Amino acid sequence: MRCDQIREAISARLDGEETDVESAVIETHVASCPGCRAFVEGTAGLHRSLRLAPAPPVPDLTARVLAAIGSQSKGREVGSRERGLRIALALLGLMQLVVAVPSLLGSDGGVDIHSARHLGSFSIALAVGFLFAAWRPSRVSGLLPVAAALVVCVMGTSLLDVIGGRTAAVGEANHAVEVAGLVAAWLLAHPELPKRTRTIAA
Repeated sequence: MRCDQIREAISARLDGEETDVESAVIETHVASCPGCRAFVEGTAGLHRSLRLAPAPPVPDLTARVLAAIGSQSKGREVGSRERGLRIALALLGLMQLVVAVPSLLGSDGGVDIHSARHLGSFSIALAVGFLFAAWRPSRVSGLLPVAAALVVCVMGTSLLDVIGGRTAAVGEANHAVEVAGLVAAWLLAHPELPKRTRTIAA
């Protein structure tokens, strides 16, 4: 066979392509042809250098790895804080339910049954909001505006009634649960607050 046919077959074999020329024919020709033997050696070396590139330099990642480990530790601290707030908010929600049941049943001091049940319904709605936020903390930001408006209005009107002598301050103490629940929900919605506090203190 001609050298050009052999060399074409050699190139095809190096590229993983099929060729009509048998390997025995190629090897016999290369053994007797110095030019094709040099072609095989040069082509094989070129092919190897193109496929095998030197490994790129690897930067020292020690600092990044240590920083990542530190971030994970901070994340565990934040997780513990969030877990505590969720438990507190769930307990406050349950307490709010207990406080709201008498009003919902129509027994709320001197308030008429209709008004008492309305107040009880609002209190239970707030309790359900606290419980849901404790269960799904990612939704707590949606609860905050409604809970804040309700608690601020209740506390404001209660303060006016106490000042005006229309109610006793002791009777309004049950609103402390609502205020505590609002504070817990706000802290749950602002997980970065402790970090900011530490930064300011430093």
